Amino acid sequence: MLEVYVIVPVRKKMWETFLGIFTLVLGIMSLVLACFSLIFAIPMLIFGIIGILLTFCSNKEYEYSYFDGEVRFAKIMNKSRRKGLGVYSMEEVVQIAPAGDRSVYRYETDKTVKVKNYTSNIPENKTYDMIVNKDGAVSLIKFEPDEKYLDAVMVKYAQKVIR
Repeated sequence: MLEVYVIVPVRKKMWETFLGIFTLVLGIMSLVLACFSLIFAIPMLIFGIIGILLTFCSNKEYEYSYFDGEVRFAKIMNKSRRKGLGVYSMEEVVQIAPAGDRSVYRYETDKTVKVKNYTSNIPENKTYDMIVNKDGAVSLIKFEPDEKYLDAVMVKYAQKVIR
């Protein structure tokens, strides 16, 4: 069997980037002021640590994998920590279709359906919706599979995938 996986880096929001740069600048300014007075040493440490964490340690990626009728989602933080977000068998999957397709429109507008967003937040990327009925609870999962991923799913479950 062939295992297929896709790794999608998530783009930071503008305010997160701005806040990280702003706190780094405050940390540098406090460093300069700490040379003249030790009172500014504590703000230098606080702003420096927060700035480094916000700028360099907040990288996030999503991983989608498919192997033998099982779809898995995971979140990877800073290319080191991996957290599983969900495992679904293809028997639980109702439909995989492009976002906005007529076959999933009913689920997109239904307020009782739980929506999970595992996308990169880049508007140009093509997103797909996966409808999952697990234990009677319906979920809509937004993700960005590539062509190889969809081809692997369609080998056995072509009736569940709309391109």
